[in-house]
Amino acid sequence: MTGTDHPAERFEALFGLIDDAVVEVEVADMRPVVRAVNPGFESVFGWSAETVVGESLNDFIVPDGRVEEAVDLDRRTADGKVNSETVTRRTADGLRQFIYRGIPYERDDGGRGGLAIYTDITERNRRKRHHAVLHRVLRHNLRNALTVILGSASEIERRADDPLVEQARLTLSAAEDLERLSDRARLVERAFDDEVDRQVVDVAALSRSVATAAREAADSATITTELPDRLPALAGGPIEAALENLLSNAVIHGGESPAVRIVGRRAGDAVEVEVVDDGPGIPDGERAVVFEDRPLTQLSHGTGLGLWLAKWAVESCHGRIDHERTDGETVVRVTLPAADAK
Repeated sequence: MTGTDHPAERFEALFGLIDDAVVEVEVADMRPVVRAVNPGFESVFGWSAETVVGESLNDFIVPDGRVEEAVDLDRRTADGKVNSETVTRRTADGLRQFIYRGIPYERDDGGRGGLAIYTDITERNRRKRHHAVLHRVLRHNLRNALTVILGSASEIERRADDPLVEQARLTLSAAEDLERLSDRARLVERAFDDEVDRQVVDVAALSRSVATAAREAADSATITTELPDRLPALAGGPIEAALENLLSNAVIHGGESPAVRIVGRRAGDAVEVEVVDDGPGIPDGERAVVFEDRPLTQLSHGTGLGLWLAKWAVESCHGRIDHERTDGETVVRVTLPAADAK
């Protein structure tokens, strides 16, 4: 062998070439102090070696609510135990999911060191969840719509001499529902087949355009906007579909004369857009699986793709979608990176 005959040299070559994010730490007073990072770490997490070396790794990448989990993993490293866990960490592109592997070793000075290896599985998990939702929702909704169509057709055949207006109306309505569902399924497929090419989007102008189109389609709804002149965010094409579906859901499920407003603001390094309505709220079962990542079941997958499509579209732009119910109103909040965020 030549060039990297020494084990330390071979390790350094592997450290630099591996695509996964790798951090070498020293566990001091239960704090994982960074000693070195590879280029993969700088690319994925967005922090340079000069910034993080000598500092606690947890201060840079552990999100709120995950500190106790991170401390438990650090304790295992300090005890000389190998770790393997699926974790959520804060990166340059927002929260992402990783397979974390912690490999402890004893330092020359007798202290405890470790290697933390992070394999990004965000996209893999997202696609698996997309496929599960599509399978369940499409199977459920297509079956129900086709049942109505077939039942109405049978009734028309049996009572061919009677007025057919109502049966024809039912058949047409079910067919239109089926058509809309098919269109949304195709939109999901197109939007998430490939990585979204993010660009600067004026979310204020886009929201006003979406609101105008919704007013024309829903005369009974009162739709208002509270937006600044401009609200540039780093997003992509799917964000328009997200806003359209959130507004459509608020109008359709808001009662006979729903009042809906779109509110936008700058919030630090982020842009927030809220769709607020005075309707009865999102059903518990649907809210739990969409916003709280509860497991999908036969009775809790929801009845449509609107909220799922909005969630997936926002996440594909490295944003976040949240829900709250306050003062008799439903608020669905979309958070995106501001165009000039550092």
